[in-house]
Amino acid sequence: MRKIKNMTTVIKAKKQAGFTAGGVILGLLLATLAVKVAYVVAPPYYDNYLVKNALKEVAERHVDDLKNVRKSEISSELSSFYTLNGVRSDVITKALEVDRFKERTIIKVDYEVRTNFGGNADIVLVFKNHLDSSKPDECCTPSEKY
Repeated sequence: MRKIKNMTTVIKAKKQAGFTAGGVILGLLLATLAVKVAYVVAPPYYDNYLVKNALKEVAERHVDDLKNVRKSEISSELSSFYTLNGVRSDVITKALEVDRFKERTIIKVDYEVRTNFGGNADIVLVFKNHLDSSKPDECCTPSEKY
């Protein structure tokens, strides 16, 4: 009886642990999917990073008179920033809105980007960038309510 118990422990000790071929293939597929998503999604996020920097630059240039700046002036400053920094989307250049209220002005660059993921599958990314003249240091986050 004692020999049988020792044989079972020996068999359990020799049991192999590790990846199976299916596990390796599944891991490679998941890694490939992650790289594909990063490849498709990274450029629009980088463009949005540049849009935020452009709005911050507008806020820094017009610290005292941000509320009174004309839309055409804001548009030309943003367009020149986009050109210099290689913002690739035409949607972004057309997305400028300026809402004027009694106590503040809100500059909005809200847009969405549709990128092809593969076949007939698209990924839609929505970006909302708001610059509030009453809180220019809190640039690029949508205000709660106006």
